[in-house]
Order: sequence, then C-alpha cells, then structure tokens
Amino acid sequence: MEVRVGIPRALLYHYYQPAWEVFFKALGSKVIISPETNKKILDQGVRVAVDDICLPFKVYFGHIIELRDKVDYLFVPRFISLGKNNYVCPKFMGLPDMLTATFNELPEMIKPVVDLRPGLRSIRKIAHQVGQKLGVGYFRIERAFRQAVQQHLEFSTEQQKAFAGGSDGSLRVAILGHAYLTYDKLTSMDIAGHLSKMGVNVITLEMIAPALLEKAATRQSKKLFWIYNRQVMGAAYHLLFEQEGQIDGIIQLTAFGCGPDSMIKELINIRGKKMGVAILDINIDEHSGQAGLITRLEAFIDLLERKVLA
Repeated sequence: MEVRVGIPRALLYHYYQPAWEVFFKALGSKVIISPETNKKILDQGVRVAVDDICLPFKVYFGHIIELRDKVDYLFVPRFISLGKNNYVCPKFMGLPDMLTATFNELPEMIKPVVDLRPGLRSIRKIAHQVGQKLGVGYFRIERAFRQAVQQHLEFSTEQQKAFAGGSDGSLRVAILGHAYLTYDKLTSMDIAGHLSKMGVNVITLEMIAPALLEKAATRQSKKLFWIYNRQVMGAAYHLLFEQEGQIDGIIQLTAFGCGPDSMIKELINIRGKKMGVAILDINIDEHSGQAGLITRLEAFIDLLERKVLA
C-alpha cells in the first residue's frame, strides 16, 4: 500500500513544489496536494491561527486542515537558512511547532531541518533523511534526489525564459512579492490575471536569475538579513537600475503584519521615486476586497499609459 504524503499548497510550496512532488513520487509515495486556496480554506485558517500572524501562515493552517484526514504524513520542512549569511523568517523555522501547538491531532510530520549554511551538499543529506524515514533504500533515494534537482532546475529555467522573451510593446509592470502571495490567486486576488486582461506584460521576481537578484541587492549599503525579502529588493533594484527605461511600473505586494515586508517596501519606494518609476503598494490581509483592488489597478494602469503618451 502506498504511503500518502500531504503537501499544503501554501508558503514554500510555490517555490519548490515541482521538485518536492517528483521526489516523493520517485520514492514510491502517493503525493496529495491540497486544492488551490479558496474561501473555505482561508476561513478555516483564520479561525485556528493566532490573530497577529500574517496572512500566508493563516492560509497554510487552512491547507493543513484540508489535508489532515487524507494523508499518512504531512511534509512540513523546518527552513532555517538557504546559504551563508542569510536566514528565513522565524515563523518558517518554528512552523512544525506552531502546528503542534495549534492542533490536538495531526498525521505524523516529515519535518527535515533545511539549513544550507554549510553548503548545498546539505540538501542530499536532507533527502536521505526523508527517504530513510519512509523506509526507502539508499540507491532509490539517490535517484529520487537527482530527479528532484533536475526538475527544480527546469522549473527555474522556464520561469526565467518568460522574462527573457521581452515585451510586445505593451506596458511592462512588475509584481514584486513573495511567491506564496503572487501565485496564490485568492490571496493576491489574482492581480497578475487582472493585469494580463488589461494587456499588460507582467514580470515577477522568479523571472530574474538568482545571481542577478543577489548582485542588485548589494546596491543596498547593508546586506539584508532575510533571504526572501532580499530577493524582492534585488528584483526591484535590478529592474530600476539594470533595466532602466524598460519597466513602466512596479506593484509591491506585501502581507499585512509582516515587518520585513514593510521595511523593504519603504526602501524600494525611495529608490523608485528617485528613478521616476511609479510604484503601487498593495498590502493584503483576510479582509482585502477584490472590487477595490481592481479600481486601484485600473487607475494605476491609466496613470502609466498617460505617462507613456506624455
């Protein structure tokens, strides 16, 4: 009988899902991914999560509820660092503990510690720890690991090709925010979809090579501590300086209650103002409404079009 491994469709799922799914399937597990975020999932998460936690984590709790009666294991990695001199948000570090404290009963969690400060070779060790927990042999784990790495590289390459494709002459607008905001249609209120319907070319930070993000982020005098926020800053600075004149506007998508998001937003606004690039700030929580968002988007695009024609 196949072991059922549940992966919540939230948070870091939006960065690594193809690799995770390939890995567990190659180990012989049945992968069950929760459905796209909907109102029911959001409401479930809001009910059980503490009030002052940010929206993406409330959404994650809702996805856990959606999966808990359908799987044998929940995959909840404990992310600490993705390399030297950087860390992820402390809430990611404590995510398994937060779930244990919130829910009386859950399936057993697969919760490897992801700390890449010693180097990328740590990933192989993590893969073998997970495989051994599921009772899989060394060589099968090694094959699964290689397939997952290849899948992640292909996924990243495909995202970057969209940026390299250039523009068809329409407005080019960047949506800068964490992937778990940008690519969750309910959480983001499908900003990317609305812009596409308006004929706008949408750019996200995942379309820019990580090396370029890191290089651009060094324009800030002090190296930013939080890696995902540093990537957002790197994307903004790359577009403002390296792609100067090729970007018409930036939309900053942030989560209410996220301190690092608030700080980065202000730093990017300062740079954007100096460069003469229009920036729209959208801060999202569970009470945000789509009607007001569409009105703001339409006004922003109208402003950009007038600026181009001026």
